[in-house]
Amino acid sequence: MKYLLIFLFVSAFSVTISAQSNGQGKGKDKSSATTSKNKSKTKDGSDVKVRVEHEIKIWEGTYTNEVNGPKPSKNQPAKVRAAFHGDYPNATGVYWSKYRGDWTATFRNGIWMSTAVYHANGDRKDTRTVITRNEMPRIILDDIFKKKPDIKLDDVIKIEVPKAIKDIFRIKSIVDGKPQFLYYNSDCDV
Repeated sequence: MKYLLIFLFVSAFSVTISAQSNGQGKGKDKSSATTSKNKSKTKDGSDVKVRVEHEIKIWEGTYTNEVNGPKPSKNQPAKVRAAFHGDYPNATGVYWSKYRGDWTATFRNGIWMSTAVYHANGDRKDTRTVITRNEMPRIILDDIFKKKPDIKLDDVIKIEVPKAIKDIFRIKSIVDGKPQFLYYNSDCDV
């Protein structure tokens, strides 16, 4: 009887240890999963870490935590896929997600990484690309620094809207340690 109890105790203990080691990766957040060296590239060769950093900058300020953010997607409507391939035939490393009812494709377009947002009917809402301060119109920078000479600028997102004459630039600024977002077009209209 004593041996049976010891055997049951050891068996239960080993099953518990085995279950804990098998489930170690399940509670990790996406950012820690992307830093793993053996999972840094997807099947198509795109760099997951770069894509995740891009998406954080693109969507910053629009949701409070990952639960409310973009969700990975594999089943886009045919109209959305066709519209995307028509708009960006040379896109590589395409990663699809769904956010706030719209389909988003994050992709490489030459040297740029962009995110295109589509409605379910295939209409493109906009395309967002992270750019440097040097790549945005000088008139916008001059206007910003003229009004707020001590401002600290951070990320710049170029937003291309179909059928719009001018691109929109979303500029993240840091004011009192907190992010603020400024929106301009090339005429310096807010």
